[in-house]
Amino acid sequence: MRRLVRRMIVNTCLILAVGVGSIGSMPKSAEAKVSVLSQAACVMDVQSGAVLYDKNMNDQHYPASITKIMTTLVALENSSLSEQIEYTDAAYTNWESQASNIEVQAGEKISMEESLYAVMLSSANEVCNGVGIHVAGSIDGFVDKMNERAKSLGCKNTHFVNPNGLWHKNHYTTPYDMALIGREAMQNEDFRTIAASKIYYMSKTNKREKGYPLVNHHKMLNPGAYPQFGYEYCVGGKTGYTLKSRNTLVTFAKKGDVELVCVVMRCDGAVWQDQNAYTDTTKLLNHCFENYKKVPIQDDTVSDINEQYLFTNFSPFYSKDTSSLHIDEDAGIMLPKGVGVEKTEKKVEFYPEAQTQDGKKIIGRLSYTYEGKEVGATNIYFDESNAPTLKDSIDMSKWFDEAVETANKEPFPWKKFFLVLILVVCVVGVSIVCVIKVRGYEIRTRGRRSYRRHRRQMYNRDRAFYTKRRRF
Repeated sequence: MRRLVRRMIVNTCLILAVGVGSIGSMPKSAEAKVSVLSQAACVMDVQSGAVLYDKNMNDQHYPASITKIMTTLVALENSSLSEQIEYTDAAYTNWESQASNIEVQAGEKISMEESLYAVMLSSANEVCNGVGIHVAGSIDGFVDKMNERAKSLGCKNTHFVNPNGLWHKNHYTTPYDMALIGREAMQNEDFRTIAASKIYYMSKTNKREKGYPLVNHHKMLNPGAYPQFGYEYCVGGKTGYTLKSRNTLVTFAKKGDVELVCVVMRCDGAVWQDQNAYTDTTKLLNHCFENYKKVPIQDDTVSDINEQYLFTNFSPFYSKDTSSLHIDEDAGIMLPKGVGVEKTEKKVEFYPEAQTQDGKKIIGRLSYTYEGKEVGATNIYFDESNAPTLKDSIDMSKWFDEAVETANKEPFPWKKFFLVLILVVCVVGVSIVCVIKVRGYEIRTRGRRSYRRHRRQMYNRDRAFYTKRRRF
């Protein structure tokens, strides 16, 4: 009987253990492939940071003039557009024959704004050097800022040696890192304006009696003599080419509420060939626009964050309608068409200390993953000006401290908890039933033995009595 009980308990445990182990498994789907000539490429959603296409996107290559996107971003973040730059002969440091330029003269003064148009539209290499010297005091100092900024964006395979992209064996990046840089640059409105310009007219300077036009080299934005490369959704970008790096191209495109950055590197095809960096980019952008969609996450996300992390001992005084927590208004995730947000896994992370960015207090990060890949993320902001009024004047900082403490704990595995609870109840139930049956059997057995013994004693006593009477 006891062996039977043990077997029942072991079998029950095994069945429930299998059930617990199967929770959270999700099938993997095959990723759609698009064939391109470029050796490496990446397409990223500008708003969410989700990668929609990857071909060797972490392979290091020489970037050539797409480097100037980082140059422009760092310059915009460390100067004002109205500043005047006085160029010297140092602008032609580390020069390369036939390098693109606008023939800046020593002693010529050009504003930072017009200098950056020359950098992005005409890919003027000497202007990049002049901008770097003006911002950081030296080219090397400016390059240090470029590398620091790349590191802050999460670039792990990037190292800059100069601000213009002229070839150097230690000057390299990857399509993924370049997409991160491009995505950040598009958050700057001045960069957007410059990168989207097809043509810009420079003013006269102290060295030039009249102005002159700058024409954007990017054929998808400004096709010129190559109308076949024009792309109606293109909103900006930057070209690049050196003999050793081959063609590189960064393109920004917007269709509806989806904005993408596409990076292709090491492409051998020239503009007069059937397959080149422009056709690769067009193919990749069309593929992503046709197969992915943006899913808004604003409606239920803030409510979920508040319910999970703030409805604690303050809940009687707190109203979701006046929440101090919010995310970006246009926050969304990129999913294949036909896939809903319920198919994703959501992660809410609160930081130990609040961070400040553009005057906003960032206290955490919200991210979504689909089939093991992140498909979108957004910051969680804490707005003290929108803090609700509490009847008992509770210090709002206590809310934040408690939210951080709660969020940094491992989430409680409710599903497994209930399954384990069921297991315990079943085991206890089976054990009780078995014990009752065993005890009942033992009681019945002892009762029968006691009854037989009692009957035997009565029989022996009666027999002795009658035997004694016969003798008398």
